[in-house]
Amino acid sequence: MNRLPVRTLLVASLAALASSAPALEAQTILGVRGGVSVSSASFDVSETLDDSNRTGFVGGVFLDWGQSTLFGFQVAAQYAQKGAEIDNVDLDLAYLEIPAVVKVGLPLGIVKPSVFGGVALGFNTSCDDPDQVFGADFCDDVSSTEWAGVFGADAAFYLGSLSLWIDARYNVGLNDISSDLEFVDDLKNRAWNISGGVGFGLGG
Repeated sequence: MNRLPVRTLLVASLAALASSAPALEAQTILGVRGGVSVSSASFDVSETLDDSNRTGFVGGVFLDWGQSTLFGFQVAAQYAQKGAEIDNVDLDLAYLEIPAVVKVGLPLGIVKPSVFGGVALGFNTSCDDPDQVFGADFCDDVSSTEWAGVFGADAAFYLGSLSLWIDARYNVGLNDISSDLEFVDDLKNRAWNISGGVGFGLGG
């Protein structure tokens, strides 16, 4: 199965974000962040398999609105490594994700802690099942798209036009990415993302 290049998807996603964003105001933040993804998988198979977490990278860019308000909104385009360790073999999956979340936060001067929830659309960019844990055709037939629920919290520290960010979120897969496979059923990704970043205020 052909995978779209990460760079092409990232550029297209940034263009989509820019064209759909509301009019930029002083409270709009453009930022970049990166960190660790600790992923696992839930699935049903016809035999017993041992699975454990896999650690990878997550990072990208984001737009955040609502610096001094109770409610806010954030969209992003990010690269995320997922998968799991199955029978001591890494199942490697990677996605370009576009998460959109609604935020509720407390503006406390230079700091604003928030909680948020939303959804993410992911496009599979690579797949590696070296020992064919899920069968020889897994990477050819695994779904090219994924929907996930997103829940978490962040804290922003505003230092003039510059801001520092800490973000922790849980991504739970909503659709079966193994729908075309016979050996495995109801395969869904799970991932904790811990990241830090820097943002820049836009507007006048």
